[in-house]
Amino acid sequence: MNIRELDLNLLLVFDAVYRERSTGVAAQKLGLSQPAVSNALRRLRDFTGDALFFRAGNTMKPTRVATALELPIRHALASVEGIL
Repeated sequence: MNIRELDLNLLLVFDAVYRERSTGVAAQKLGLSQPAVSNALRRLRDFTGDALFFRAGNTMKPTRVATALELPIRHALASVEGIL
């Protein structure tokens, strides 16, 4: 993985989908369209090589990789927010 190839805005999408367990609700919280959130997830999946989330009924469930990434991503976002 090359961090220079990662759009850091994708981490905001990851965090919102992880918290909300829904691409639609995450989209509303982020002020994006649902297709934009789905596209961001596709890009993150391509970057990580993992599905990250899978649909289970009306809910998006995280994979093991997503669960492992959740806390470090949340801390990174909090750090950036605190700095700015």
